[in-house]
Amino acid sequence: MKVKLLQIGDYVDYRGQIIKVTSLYDKGGSNEVGWSDKESVWVNADNVEPIQLEKLHLAKNGFEPTDETDREFVFCDGYNIKVLFDEGCEIYEQDGKTLFDKIPPSTLLTINFAEKDIWMPIEYVHELQHAMRIMGCDKTIEL
Repeated sequence: MKVKLLQIGDYVDYRGQIIKVTSLYDKGGSNEVGWSDKESVWVNADNVEPIQLEKLHLAKNGFEPTDETDREFVFCDGYNIKVLFDEGCEIYEQDGKTLFDKIPPSTLLTINFAEKDIWMPIEYVHELQHAMRIMGCDKTIEL
């Protein structure tokens, strides 16, 4: 992962361990992520992976499902932040051959800002964190 894709406070996976980024370094070809676990630890960001956003993460952080399909979750603590999971399947055929039999689930975040919906694709926890910071939402995501 590249340091420029991260911000202080983001959650990422380092070799199976969830870490909260406390420092970033990207100079002279160095691509490092730091976190504090009793003492400052630095690792090469190439060994850091994003955490896939799951419905469980949303439920744990106060997002409420809006229907029985659990495709749409809303967070309204003074904000109107909606996350929609698109889990449709489609088949594309060309010359009688099936090219794709399923589109991978995608996640879209819509933020209602000044009475306008702003859509952005998100896939990972740190992207949700970025979007909420942009919105001015000071909610700390818990994993």
